[in-house]
Amino acid sequence: MKKRLIIIGGQGSGQIAMTVFEEVNKAKEIWQIEGYLNDIVEVGDYFGRYKVLGKSEETADFVRRGYYIHYALHFNAKDKQERVKKFQGYAIPLEANATAIHPMAYINPETKIGHGVVICPFAATSFGPVIGNFVHVYSAALVGHDSRLGDFCTVAAHAVIGARVNVGEGAHIGLNCSIREDISIGKYSIVGMGSVVTRDTEDFSVVAGNPAAFIKKLQQ
Repeated sequence: MKKRLIIIGGQGSGQIAMTVFEEVNKAKEIWQIEGYLNDIVEVGDYFGRYKVLGKSEETADFVRRGYYIHYALHFNAKDKQERVKKFQGYAIPLEANATAIHPMAYINPETKIGHGVVICPFAATSFGPVIGNFVHVYSAALVGHDSRLGDFCTVAAHAVIGARVNVGEGAHIGLNCSIREDISIGKYSIVGMGSVVTRDTEDFSVVAGNPAAFIKKLQQ
C-alpha cells in the first residue's frame, strides 16, 4: 500500500522535492503523491501538476489524518530560523516526515540519513557522513567522509564539503562552494556562492569570497 504524501511549500524547494519523490516512484512506487500545502496559491487550484490541498498551518491536521509530509518552507536562507521555529511548533512526529533520495544520486552505504531529507540527482557522499533531519542536498553536491550536516541544513548545487566538516543546524552552503576539511560551519550561517571556506565560521554569520571572509552577522 502506497503512502499518502503532501509537500509543504511551493516554488523552488517544494517543486524540487516533488520531482525527487516522482523519480523515486518511477523506480519503486512508494508514494501516493496527493499535492501541496501552499500559502500563495489558493486552495483547490493547481500548482504545477498537483492540487493545493490547504495552507501550511494545517500541516499537523494532515499528519493526524495519516498523511506523510515533506516540509520545504525553511530552505530559503532568509528568515530561516523563524521558519524552523514555526515548523517545530507543529510537533510533527519524526516518522511522519518523508525522505527521498534521487535514483541518480550516489549514497555511500555507510551514510546515515535522517527524516525529511531530499537528495537530488548526481549528489554523492563519501564514507560515513551523517546527514541530519530536514536537510536538502542539491544536484552534484558532495558530502565528504565523516562529515556531519546538522538539522535543517541546505547544501546547494555543486557545493563540495570536505572530510570531517561539522555543518551546524540551519546553515546554508551556497552554490559551487568549497569547504575544506576539519572545520566547522556555524549554525544558521550563510556561505555565499562560489566561496572557498578555509577556517571555522561563526554562528549566524555571512561569509563569502576566496578565501571566504566575514561579511556580517545575521539577526537572531
